[in-house]
Amino acid sequence: MEVPVTIRLKPAEALVLDLLSGAFPNVLDHPRRVGAEDEFIVVNKDDGTMANTLAILPEMVAGGWTPKFDAVTKELVGVRKGETEVGTDVGVGTLEVGFPPVINLLDHLPTREEVLREVDQYLAQKNMWRLDDYAVQPVTIPNLEHWSPKGRGNFFRTFFSRDVDVQTASAASQVHVEVTLEEVVPVLEMLLALSSVLVALNANAPIWGGKPDPLGMLAARQHFWDRFTPQKGCWSNVHVGLPKFEPPYAEQPPSSLRQLAEWICGTKFLVHIEKGQVITPNVPFGVWCVEQENKLTESQLRSAYESHEGTLWWDARPRVPFGTIEVRPSCQNIHAVSSDALVLGLVENWRNALDHVRHSCTHEDWRRVRFQCLKEGLRARGVAEVARNTLTLAKEGLLRRGFGEEKLLLPLYRRVDDLTSPGLEKLHIFNEGGMPALLRHLLI
Repeated sequence: MEVPVTIRLKPAEALVLDLLSGAFPNVLDHPRRVGAEDEFIVVNKDDGTMANTLAILPEMVAGGWTPKFDAVTKELVGVRKGETEVGTDVGVGTLEVGFPPVINLLDHLPTREEVLREVDQYLAQKNMWRLDDYAVQPVTIPNLEHWSPKGRGNFFRTFFSRDVDVQTASAASQVHVEVTLEEVVPVLEMLLALSSVLVALNANAPIWGGKPDPLGMLAARQHFWDRFTPQKGCWSNVHVGLPKFEPPYAEQPPSSLRQLAEWICGTKFLVHIEKGQVITPNVPFGVWCVEQENKLTESQLRSAYESHEGTLWWDARPRVPFGTIEVRPSCQNIHAVSSDALVLGLVENWRNALDHVRHSCTHEDWRRVRFQCLKEGLRARGVAEVARNTLTLAKEGLLRRGFGEEKLLLPLYRRVDDLTSPGLEKLHIFNEGGMPALLRHLLI
């Protein structure tokens, strides 16, 4: 029988530090692995409105996939085959595909193609279409009714303002990269700053709900996070985007793993699923741990921490379950794997990349650059040069690996040369021919 943790003898920060220390190795005894996690907007092919991805899951189970049921609602919300998972995301109109990690990113390409081909066949049976080069539902206005039947989501849609409904219309391209214990903090700092470059290179969500984004955002789906989580009051934006490091936190990103643990413990613990029940602490994680004194086993603490970590919606965040840094700000687009390669290369070359970040501008400056990239993509002032330098740093890291993955960066170099984020093309099409023209383009 597992013995409960005595919080009094082991402060919450120390417990989190232990979890972080146990999740990341001191050294990697193999080439660094990378795992893609992609979301896709799925539409009804006749009119581009939001489709219901739940409809294909029973068919996939009948086709040999293993079902996944939500722990609270008991609804079928996903399927699994081997190390690949397919399921609904926040909204029923977004399909998420988690791919197996690979050592050579080029090995991911045939697996990706095979899985997506099979998914598309199931979608076609329901007259649905997966948008592989767009990151937001173009037609349907996101609404309360569009949430997936998940216990965690049911909490979010009642806890936050109605602006949270926009999350049901969003599709990101995310990637996990293995790091060592020594690398966690500096790599996190580097990737949080350079999230502005990822936003600019991949901005691909200018039209949603039938019209241009009301704030003129080119990467509207990434700005959705700021819409429903105010950058003020008790939140101080610590849960989303490029977090503010302000009192009671450090003015700069954490300089040690212990500081990171303290900062995570100071962030509100929003929701946790325990034995099929939704627990909503709404207090700092460290406070909650103290309140649970002598009640928690090691496995229960770890499960609670992993739930908390999953609501730190930073552009880059540590992921204890996988021993990775997860990078999250890219809009879904046709060259998503190129940005996976960019992130992988930066992590391989993190020392030089971090030096570049620290000597280029302050942390607050990187926040301002990111906001401009949300609006203007690669045409934001000075961003093209920053993006080119970032690609060079990533290329150096990939060349060092020796797998030939640097060729995957070519589409991103072309975007920088042309000053063209992918969403600019969609905005031009919409401005010239309205929604009918945009749908014709997206449904090719």
